[in-house]
Amino acid sequence: MNNSFLINPVNLSLEEEVDDAPLRERETELIRLIEAIRDVNASESWSTLKEEVFDGVLVSLEKEIFSEARKDAPDLLKLSRLSGQLKWAERYSNLDKMESELRTELTNVRLKLHGTTQENPA
Repeated sequence: MNNSFLINPVNLSLEEEVDDAPLRERETELIRLIEAIRDVNASESWSTLKEEVFDGVLVSLEKEIFSEARKDAPDLLKLSRLSGQLKWAERYSNLDKMESELRTELTNVRLKLHGTTQENPA
């Protein structure tokens, strides 16, 4: 008697099927961000904004941090707050660095998706 119909079929494939939709969405998002950064960075308006606003903010924050740190009893909470503001200003004032960070993330996402990197990531 053939009882093979009683056994549930077993999936013998070694690879798990993984839902890569979130990775594909992130890949698309990263590509759009990199392209936007390139466009903004190339504009004359960004150059003006960077020179007039961000560069001045960076210098001002650095001076304030050094001034506070030189005090006999520096306010650690104020130093911490200023340090956070300085990190934010540095990150968003240097679009080349931001683009580089996003490219690195895009490369990692593509490695997870495809197992290899592509020649032109964006």
